[in-house]
Amino acid sequence: MILATVTGHVVATQKSDELRGSNLLLVTALGDDLEPIKDRTYVAVDSVGAGMHDQVLVEEYFALHKHDYKAMSIVAIVEKIHQGR
Repeated sequence: MILATVTGHVVATQKSDELRGSNLLLVTALGDDLEPIKDRTYVAVDSVGAGMHDQVLVEEYFALHKHDYKAMSIVAIVEKIHQGR
């Protein structure tokens, strides 16, 4: 899983049948310091109702067309992060 923050919305007027009705969000992975990682931005299917600037858990899976492409899915909205130092 990837810890990320929601940085935008993606509007797609034409989608594959599996994605119709899905909300697509732009997410940027976070590093150990909880800062965005440059060049680690993805589009993810929102399955939990996330919004702008939410910290989320994103999972990469092969569920749609296993041989054609990977899909990213937001699977949780993060409320708190506790780091031991």
